[in-house]
Amino acid sequence: MQISSQDLDGFTQSVSFQFDAAEMDQKLNRQLNELRRTVRISGFRKGKVPLKMIRQRYGANIINDLQSEAVERSWVHLVRELKMTPLSQPELDISQPLKPSKGLEFTFSFEIIPPFELPNPSDLNGELIKWTVSEDRLNSEIEELCKRHGDWVPLKRRKKSRNDDQVTISLTGFNGDEEIDALRSDKEQFVLGTSQIIPELEKKILGLKVSESFQLDYTFPEDHHNPDLAGQTVQFRGEVTDICERVVLSVDQLIEKLPNDEDEAALRTRLTTELTTEAEQRSRADLRESIAKQLREESQFPVPPLAVDEQTTARLQHQSAQASEGGPSEEPTEEALAEAKLEAERDLRFEAIIREYSQANQITVTEADFTGRLLEMLRSSGEFGMQLIQFYQQPANRKRLEAAILDDKVIDGFISAAGFTEVEKELTLEEE
Repeated sequence: MQISSQDLDGFTQSVSFQFDAAEMDQKLNRQLNELRRTVRISGFRKGKVPLKMIRQRYGANIINDLQSEAVERSWVHLVRELKMTPLSQPELDISQPLKPSKGLEFTFSFEIIPPFELPNPSDLNGELIKWTVSEDRLNSEIEELCKRHGDWVPLKRRKKSRNDDQVTISLTGFNGDEEIDALRSDKEQFVLGTSQIIPELEKKILGLKVSESFQLDYTFPEDHHNPDLAGQTVQFRGEVTDICERVVLSVDQLIEKLPNDEDEAALRTRLTTELTTEAEQRSRADLRESIAKQLREESQFPVPPLAVDEQTTARLQHQSAQASEGGPSEEPTEEALAEAKLEAERDLRFEAIIREYSQANQITVTEADFTGRLLEMLRSSGEFGMQLIQFYQQPANRKRLEAAILDDKVIDGFISAAGFTEVEKELTLEEE
C-alpha cells in the first residue's frame, strides 16, 4: 500500500491510497481457491469445480468485498496511524476500481484544521490557592457535627414545631372527595427547614402541635415527574403525629460516635484535611473552567467554514428543539445566528487545542483515569449509583466522559506549564 497526501486549499486535505496489482491479485486468487474447495455446483464433485467457473460466478462479488475492505482499512489507518482528524464527511474518489492485474487506487478528501501554534501557557491568567482553616470555621464544623449526630427525642419544654425539628405526619391527597392512593402516607417523616417536602406544605406544618391537623390546596407543576399528577390541583389533608428535637452532643460524646477519631485533636486534624481538600478541589475546578474559557475565547487560528456551518446548524437546531418543546420552530434571528457561529468556531478551536496538546505531550485517558472519575461520581450519586454505572457502560456515554477527562488533563498541563503564583487563603465562617 502506497500513501500520498496533498493540501488542496488550506482547509481541504486529500489522502490517496494505491494498492499494488500483484498484492490484490494474490488475495483474489487465495479467496477463489478457498471457495473452490467448499462450493458445490451441479455436475462437479466437491473441490473439482474449474477455477475459471468459480471466477465467472463469484469473482465480481469477491472483488467488491476486497475493495470495500481496502477502503475501510485505509480510513482506519488514516485516522489512527496518520493521526488525521477529518472535520467533515469525507468524499471518496475511486480513480482506479479494483480489477485483476490493475490494482486499486482511491482518494479521500475532507476538511481539516490547518497547522497552528498552541497557545502560550505564559499568556494565561490564574492563581493556585493553598487553603487553611480558621479556628472559628473549625469550631463551627464541630458544633454542626455535635448537632447532626445527636439523638432525636420528643419535645419537652415546648409544644410547637419549628425549623430543625423532626416531624412525623399522616397525609392524604384528595381530588374532590376522592382519595389519591399515590398521595397517601400514614407516617411521613422529615426535618423542617431542609426542603424535604413541598415548601407550601412545610409552611402549613411549621408552628403546629402534635395532634393538630392541616390542609392545603396545591397545584403540581406541569413538568412533574409523575404524569398522573402533573398540572393537577389536589387538596392535602393531614395531622401532626409526632415532633422531635435533636439533642446536641458534647465533643466527647461525638468522638465516641465517630470511630475514626481517637480524641479531639485527631477530629480537628481530620476535619481540617477534609475542608482544605474540598476547597482545593473547588478552586481547582474554578481554575480549570477559567483556563478553558481563555483557551476558547482568546484563540484565533482559522477553522474550516464547512465544519463551522455544520456545527452552527446543529447548535441552532438543538436550541430550537428545546425552546419549542415539540411546537413549531422559529427562524433564528441574525443575532442568534451570529452567536451560534461564534460558539461553533470556539468549540472547534478548543477541540483542536485539546487534540494537538494531548498528542504533542502524549496525554491519554487510561482505564485508571476512567475508573477514578467514575468512583468520584459514584460517591455523590447516592441511590442512583447503579444507574450511573449502567449509563457509562454504553460506549457513546463512556466516550463523552473520556473526552471530559482528557479536557481536564490537558488543561492541567497548561496550568502546570503556566507556573501560576500560589496564594494562601483561609476558610472562614463566611466561606460556609
